[in-house]
Amino acid sequence: MTTNEHRDTLRAAYDFDAPRRDNNVFDGWRAEIVDEFLARLEPGGSVLELGAGAGQGAVYAEAQGYVLTAMDLSPANVELARERGVDARVGDFTDSDFFVGEFDGVFAMNSLLHVKKALWSTVLHVIRRALRPGGIASIVVYGGISHEGTLEEEWTDPPRFFAFYTDEDFANLPTPGFRRIACEFRHGDSEEGLHPQVLTLEAV
Repeated sequence: MTTNEHRDTLRAAYDFDAPRRDNNVFDGWRAEIVDEFLARLEPGGSVLELGAGAGQGAVYAEAQGYVLTAMDLSPANVELARERGVDARVGDFTDSDFFVGEFDGVFAMNSLLHVKKALWSTVLHVIRRALRPGGIASIVVYGGISHEGTLEEEWTDPPRFFAFYTDEDFANLPTPGFRRIACEFRHGDSEEGLHPQVLTLEAV
């Protein structure tokens, strides 16, 4: 599958799933991780969320006084986020021209797990370009196993692509342009055999 086919399939899957995602509640461990991320920023800082879905996470951060820009591949999700009052835009975070040098922080909550493993460094480059020097990135994915491809039990039409990493592989991913602050594995928040992996980085 080419990069464009991969992107178009993922966009169609999330357009299909948008009505269900509109009912999601942003709380629990997701909120805890975003709280930890925001605590590293100056109050009122500018934040970019990559793969923002229907905007619940952006609304959560905005309620704490931060200025949010949300980006998602799915036009249906972006429309739902805008209905929540979020500054949401359609975009692809493998696009190296996306939002250069504007933000104090970038967070991606379970969105980079749809990126092909070969494109990891490309996405890190995009995130680095979006941050000012000293800006903070929080990257959260599900993982704990090694996998790349669709899942047998997938419900979206078309099926989504997933890239999962073992904890060891995730801890050893390259982070060009960044200083590592922390790498955390939240085994107590496992879902369907996978657990959140959290990488916190500072742009240098």
